Amino acid sequence: MAVNTIPAHWVNTTMKFAVRGLEGGNRVLVKTTEGSSLLSRARAYMGPSNLSDYTVEADILATQKRRQQGDAGVIAQRYVLALYGNSQMLHLEPWQPETARTITMPFAWKPDAWYRMKLSVENLPDGKVRARGKVWPAGEQEPAVWMIERVDPLPNKQGAPGIFGNALAEIYFDNLKVTPNK
Repeated sequence: MAVNTIPAHWVNTTMKFAVRGLEGGNRVLVKTTEGSSLLSRARAYMGPSNLSDYTVEADILATQKRRQQGDAGVIAQRYVLALYGNSQMLHLEPWQPETARTITMPFAWKPDAWYRMKLSVENLPDGKVRARGKVWPAGEQEPAVWMIERVDPLPNKQGAPGIFGNALAEIYFDNLKVTPNK
């Protein structure tokens, strides 16, 4: 993709995301901070809404501006695995974050450092859904165990893959991958 463009087939990216070039020639998708504060929080979707049983992975980097670090995440089947910068928390949220259905845990992560996020969602035979995620420094070996998990009795059985960003400061996304579960 060309620099300063957005993926045309993605939903909810206009004025919120842009492709940028980094030193060395790599191109990344950036959750921008320009424009209205109404545009600072966004979910962008990149596939049909009837997908199910898949995994989303991405490398993310959140910058820091005036002691504010952005929030970033990946979306699978309407579940969001999100890193919250200022609170240094990891959340696993259903489509509409509800306190009783959101799982949280402390997760210290640094601004201006790449992290790999992985969210896997699977429909279970009993009608429930298992959503589980993990985050680790990019370039390191993937942890064998899932860090955060929820079996949801009020499941989202399908939904488009995507990314989440709340850009108090810019957030970079790279190496985005969607794969069917085995």
